Amino acid sequence: MNLREKFSTLEHTGTNWQRLLLRGSLMLLIGVGLIAGAAFKPDVIIFQVREFSWLPICGFVVLAVGLLECFDAFTTKELADFFLNLQMGVLDVVVAGLIIFSIGDDPARLSLLITAFLIVKGIFRIVLAYAANIPNILSTSIGAVTSIILGLLISLEWPSAAGWFLALCLSAEIGLRGWALMMFAFWIKAQKEQEST
Repeated sequence: MNLREKFSTLEHTGTNWQRLLLRGSLMLLIGVGLIAGAAFKPDVIIFQVREFSWLPICGFVVLAVGLLECFDAFTTKELADFFLNLQMGVLDVVVAGLIIFSIGDDPARLSLLITAFLIVKGIFRIVLAYAANIPNILSTSIGAVTSIILGLLISLEWPSAAGWFLALCLSAEIGLRGWALMMFAFWIKAQKEQEST
């Protein structure tokens, strides 16, 4: 059985599409809210630290998402899902931890970390979308390519290497991941409806 056939059956996932849709919707709303905050109030002071803008809040959101992915790994029934969720969850937790514990330093020190994070997450979503052959593959791919482009913009320090731009890009990633998760939830729903007929 090739990779595409494995993804086309629902045996690999015991997830509830409604829970995924709720999580994706929350991530999308939080991401959009943080984007608005970073764009319209870039000089906000959180935890009495200047120059980090909304980056600490973004770190806590990524930490929460990573912990949820780790929880999903431990509750899954398939070994492949365990490793898939665990590695993505651990990446989120480690990156979020480094962001949170770097508060008070120079925000530019986090540029390379956030660049790598955005590029890895974007590539992962593209590969998963094409391997699973999910509907609305175009919207998921556009979101993933956007994450990769934002990562490259951070590495080029264009238009800025300031904390507000790092927060803006990380917020966009949170929102785009929420959108991708919503598309995945709709795909699971469609697969379950096909199975029941």
